[in-house]
Order: sequence, then structure tokens, then C-alpha cells
Amino acid sequence: MKPILKLTDLFETVKTDATPTVAVASGEDPDTILAIARAVKENIVKALLVGNKKAIEKVIQEKGIDGALFQIAHKPDDVSAAKEAVRLVREKQADMLMKGLVKTTTYMKAVLDKKEGLLPKGGLLSHIAVMEIPAYPKLIIVSDAAIIPEPDLDEKVKILEYAIEVAHALGIELPKAALVSATETISFKVQSSVDAAVITAMTQRKQIKGAIVDGPLALDVSLSKEHCKIKGLESPINGESDILIFPNIETANTFYKCATLLAQGTAAAMVAGTTAPVVLTSRADSDETKFYSIVLAARIATRRFFKS
Repeated sequence: MKPILKLTDLFETVKTDATPTVAVASGEDPDTILAIARAVKENIVKALLVGNKKAIEKVIQEKGIDGALFQIAHKPDDVSAAKEAVRLVREKQADMLMKGLVKTTTYMKAVLDKKEGLLPKGGLLSHIAVMEIPAYPKLIIVSDAAIIPEPDLDEKVKILEYAIEVAHALGIELPKAALVSATETISFKVQSSVDAAVITAMTQRKQIKGAIVDGPLALDVSLSKEHCKIKGLESPINGESDILIFPNIETANTFYKCATLLAQGTAAAMVAGTTAPVVLTSRADSDETKFYSIVLAARIATRRFFKS
């Protein structure tokens, strides 16, 4: 499989006979229904909308969508809809989960339920974004921009491993992962630089596999060969990162929003660390972001469950 360089190229990788099924919690959200309908028409997923049946059917009618594209499971309220959607995924009646018109707290409470949720024992939730930015020649994977405020060393290792899995799903056999800090210098006063140095050493000792990892690296030398040359920096990343692991949520979230708002970037995002792919989109996300997020989760589901 050739590396996927654009989000549009992701389509063909999930158009297989083994089409994953997505369960949508509170599926009466108009934007989500539009994105799901597009994904079903593109043969990317099959869809099961869980929620208030009358409300779902009303949205389908108002938007002029073919109701035959979906199955509907009636659950009258958000809490029962979220629990039922998670149950369908947990019991393998669906392969992936998506948030509809339900509060994030309600949705994530169902996902994180110790007995009936989707988080394995000892698991860690992390946010993964795959971004297409016009000024950069390939896709770039960014983490963690939405869930873990201040990841410690162990959490950063897991975040990196999740990102490597996504990179492999995108056809990048040996992704280059930059551990971002303020500079390339290790300083005991800057914890992110120390963590980056430790993780780099772990990779060199084969404790972390499947990627070329280096850090600490400032953002400019993570993304620019020219800046590496100017600074005289020798790094196996050499300004060609496939993965950016940020030190905390502020830096990752700021990068994500700058890339989308100022650099006209497009993103696909999902939650990693669960037993099945989980799509967690924001109300502010565009229809395009929601659609690409479905495609990304479908790619991961296809790779995990159908060996594609």
C-alpha cells in the first residue's frame, strides 16, 4: 500500500466488501446525518442511528435524504441512546461509534463505563487528528489536542503508539515522529525536553517499534528541512515529520486550530485507546471534518477487524 498523502485518497482504502458498521449515539443531529449519508452512499460504512426515531425521521425528511440508507434503533433520550450505541459496538453488532446530538459528557460517560464501556482495563484515551495542510506536502498526525491536559511520560508513550498505529493504517510503514518541545536542547527545567529524550532512547532500544522517533525538537525543525540546515541540526526526522507529539493539550490544540483556521487545513479526528474506533466531533467542526473523521475511523476498523 502506498502512503496516503491526502484525505481524499483515504476513500478507496475503505471501499471494500467488508464495510464496517457505525453506531451513532443520538442520531437525530442534522449535520451528522448528512455526513453519515454521504459515507453510506460512498460505500464507506453501513449506519445504525440510535436515538429518538420520530426526531431522526423528521430530520431525514427535511434534508431530503433516503431513509433506506440507515437502520434506526429507537431510544427516547440521550443517556439511553449513548448506552445502546456503545452496547452495539461492545457486542460487535457495530464496528465503530460516533457522537450525534448528545452532550460530550454523556457520550464519554458511556464510553468510559467500567463494566459496559469500550475502554479496556489499564487503557488510556487519546485524541488523534490527521491533518491535511496546503503548505505541507503530506498528511500529518497530531496528538493530543483534546483529551489529556498534561500527559506524563507513560501517557506520552501510549499517545505515540496510538499515532504510529494510525500512520501504519495510512500506509506509512516507518513514520517519522517528532517529540515537540521548545528547543532541541535537553533542559531539566523543561520537562517536555527530558521526556522527549527518554522516549527517543526507548525507541533506540526497540522498546517502541514501528517508527523513527526523535526529540526534543522545536516545531520548525520538525516540519522544515531548511530550518534544520540553518540550525545545523542533524536529526533522522530532518523536517519531514509524519507525526507530531505535543507536550500538552495547550500546544497541540493551538496548533490544530491555527492549522485549520489560518492555514486552511482539513482534519479527520478520532479517539484512540478504545476497543473500537470512536468518532468524537465538535459542534464547531465542519461537515467535511465530520465526514473525513468517519472515513478515518472506518479505515482503522477495516484494518483491525477485517485485516484489510
